[in-house]
Amino acid sequence: MADDNRPLKPAWPAGRYMRYAIGEIVLVVIGILIALQINNWNENRKTDIKIRDSLISMRSDLIQDTSLIRERLPFINEQYNLNESLRVRVAKPNATVDTLLRIMRFEFNPNWVVQIPYNTNTYNSLIQTGLLENLPDSLKVNIKNFYNTKASLMNRVEKTTNDYQGKVTSYVNTYTFGVTEIHDQGILIDSLVWNDIDNSHLAATFQGISNFKRILFRETKKELDYSLESSQDLIKQINYYLEETYK
Repeated sequence: MADDNRPLKPAWPAGRYMRYAIGEIVLVVIGILIALQINNWNENRKTDIKIRDSLISMRSDLIQDTSLIRERLPFINEQYNLNESLRVRVAKPNATVDTLLRIMRFEFNPNWVVQIPYNTNTYNSLIQTGLLENLPDSLKVNIKNFYNTKASLMNRVEKTTNDYQGKVTSYVNTYTFGVTEIHDQGILIDSLVWNDIDNSHLAATFQGISNFKRILFRETKKELDYSLESSQDLIKQINYYLEETYK
């Protein structure tokens, strides 16, 4: 038989049990806080890596763009100066109809250039992911201003290009060009087109088409100059941020 006279184990005092329970809760809370802190640290580290990689990618884009701009600018300047020289010759007091005929038949170049296909994927990604907001205000604002201003200038160039193309299309419905490899209509067609023309119409056409070419190449040069100078400045800012932040 069991001995019912055995002494009972003393129960924990209520205060001691409460302290033990509170201690357990505190340990659990501390563990959760530590886990959250580690998780936040990991997330912040991942974000920092993404920002660093994105800025390196953006810098690479800008370097490539500046190379393309330097290749394009000489042609833009050449075409703008050529167009201006033709306008000056026609505007001289001693200019004649033959001056205009020779320019439009043999010297005027109607061509334009396609805009440089700038790479904006990195910038768009920074915007869409919200990572751009993690950058210092000065760098963030400069990046936004650069891409927004460039987009505005390019939209203006695109609109003027479309207007200029319309002028050229209208011109070639009446006249021919003899200065480019593309316009190789030959002697017969060229002579028949220019055999009997309306000099007043030709003069008005030259005035319109050369004006639009002047505007187009001015706006193109403005966009290229801005993109070149601002890209170089932005590259310097990105380099400084990378060097100071990721030493």
